[in-house]
Amino acid sequence: MADESPRRSDVLAMGLFGVAVGTLTLGLAQFGAIPDRDHIGTMIVVLAFGGLVQFLAGIASIRFHEPFCGVALTTYGFFWITVCTAKLVSAGTTFQLSPVPYAQLNFVHFVFAAVMVYLTAYRSATLSLLCSMVAATCFLTFLARLELLTDTLPGIGHIVVGLTALYHAVGSITFAFTGHELAPLGPPLLRRSAGGPSQAVP
Repeated sequence: MADESPRRSDVLAMGLFGVAVGTLTLGLAQFGAIPDRDHIGTMIVVLAFGGLVQFLAGIASIRFHEPFCGVALTTYGFFWITVCTAKLVSAGTTFQLSPVPYAQLNFVHFVFAAVMVYLTAYRSATLSLLCSMVAATCFLTFLARLELLTDTLPGIGHIVVGLTALYHAVGSITFAFTGHELAPLGPPLLRRSAGGPSQAVP
């Protein structure tokens, strides 16, 4: 029973590492740092790390009795699996999806991320900040899909999400192995009422 906390933290760190690699790659592409000719490669990286790594980490979280992280990671992972698969299919065939389905996906994910901002406030300040940035970036991407703004702002948002996820992953995995956070994650912003569910890991 004593080693369950480290295993859950390790899984969370793996999922957040996937978030970091996927969103940093996508953000740099949207910001123009990765050329358009590398679009397929960018989507494959985002699919692998932002999608599959997160999804597998979420399944592992559920297995280790951490449903909160499991729901968040599997949902976010499956979101990127869907988006990247659709874009790769569109790039490889004459079948093209309009921006409308992508706008719908981003709006629904924005609502989910907004709820997660509140829930993660019971975990740590950094995790709540990460979900806040995810929600903001999803909303900016939603506006971009409606062609109300360019991909530059969503790109900046994805870069910030990636850096925040990497920071939390470092704090989470160092806490798992040493009992101390190399990167301080901050205290919970909200406190649970007496008798409420508790979480042992950051």
